Amino acid sequence: MSNKIKRKYDKLSLTKDIIERENIVYQFQTTGFLDRNEAIKKITSLQLTDAELALATKAKQAVSGSVNLYQADDNLIITNMQFQINFLKVKLAKLELEDKENG
Repeated sequence: MSNKIKRKYDKLSLTKDIIERENIVYQFQTTGFLDRNEAIKKITSLQLTDAELALATKAKQAVSGSVNLYQADDNLIITNMQFQINFLKVKLAKLELEDKENG
């Protein structure tokens, strides 16, 4: 796979991950309903596949403490989801900026 195609795939994948998480957060904010299992699955799967996010999560937990997500309340799950959204948006913005700089 060429570098250009891989970067496009990476950006699409980041966008998909952001939208999926934003939809979960939006549903919770508007209806109060949280599919806890789906949210936890999204959070943990990304922590396993994205080394940078895993490191950022560990650093955040070192400062604020760590709670098992299955024992966390809905608001804490949403906070973790929002942390991932913000992280992914920064990562996507970085790729976009690099693409603009490289033409």
